Amino acid sequence: MVYRYSHIKLIRLAGLIIWLSLSIPLILQFESLNHTFNVYLTSHLGFGLVFWFVTSKMGQLSFKIKAWLSIVLLVLFVLMINHITDSAAGIFYALIISVLLPWLFPLKQSLTILFVYNVIIGLQFNYLGSEFVSKSSQYVLFFIYLGVSVFSYIISLVAYRQQNAKEELRMLNTELKATQVLLADSSRINERLRISRELHDLIGHHLTALTLNLEAASHMTEGKPQSYVKKAHSIARLLLADVREVVGKFRQSGTLDLGLAVNELLEGLPGLKVNKNIPADFLVEDPKLAQTILRCAQELITNAMKHAQASILSVSLSRNKESITLVVQDNGVGLGKSVRGNGMTGMAERVKLMNGTYTCESKNGLKSTLIFPV
Repeated sequence: MVYRYSHIKLIRLAGLIIWLSLSIPLILQFESLNHTFNVYLTSHLGFGLVFWFVTSKMGQLSFKIKAWLSIVLLVLFVLMINHITDSAAGIFYALIISVLLPWLFPLKQSLTILFVYNVIIGLQFNYLGSEFVSKSSQYVLFFIYLGVSVFSYIISLVAYRQQNAKEELRMLNTELKATQVLLADSSRINERLRISRELHDLIGHHLTALTLNLEAASHMTEGKPQSYVKKAHSIARLLLADVREVVGKFRQSGTLDLGLAVNELLEGLPGLKVNKNIPADFLVEDPKLAQTILRCAQELITNAMKHAQASILSVSLSRNKESITLVVQDNGVGLGKSVRGNGMTGMAERVKLMNGTYTCESKNGLKSTLIFPV
């Protein structure tokens, strides 16, 4: 079904279909390998190769210079096809460029590029004449092309924003599931603590009073009644010990499954291959510590997706007797000369509040290491 494919794959498929369709006139016009045909063929094949390169990197283009270079090459191929064929054949190729722009550049830049290369094509129309009866037919064709070009750009822009909204919704969903895991564990812990307090305050106190009264009664009775009182006294003491043991176990079982929460956070990340090294049943007793580690992992994962433009993400969670270590590494662009944003600053503050340490290494991506004392 079509909806199973991402927007980028559908754009690539549509572009390739148009490009293959434009190969048919090239084949029909073939008579011999003369200069005109060779330039036309080279431009056609070059356009297809550059289009394939751009769409294979779309969504991960950390090298904006190559994105600019690719667009410049595509426009040059269009102008070359128009020139060598002395016709407007290149405008069909140019429609593919209009579809690509929203995925490669911010809104202002893409609109500027759209305006500039359409003006260049419009100027070139003044020098084309083999298939035009008059200048008016040139203008009519150009404005028809311009309208279709802008329409294609807008449709692609809508698809791009829809894709971004879908990815953000997916991220929010995974974050919600991860938080839900900790919330469920916290609710369970709070309920256990409430029950343990109730057992201690109500049953425990009454049993203590009962044992004291039975102890006193054992000294005030004689004969057979005294044996029954002592037996009841021993049963009451055993029951009090059992209640205290249950209360102790309830208080000691207050652990959060941090490993499950981090795994939920890593599920279904769009455009990322995830390598996980998270032990099963990674339990943490301190709810504040578990929440801090989860929020730090969430921030690092979001940065890898939105800013680092990475394709591979590795997450490791380990512990020893003294500390818990979280390591998040990606293959993106690293920090470079960029300044820490609010998210990274807030994460560093969270780590500091828990008396932890945060170090990062920007080499072949970004490797972040967070160590929290237990």
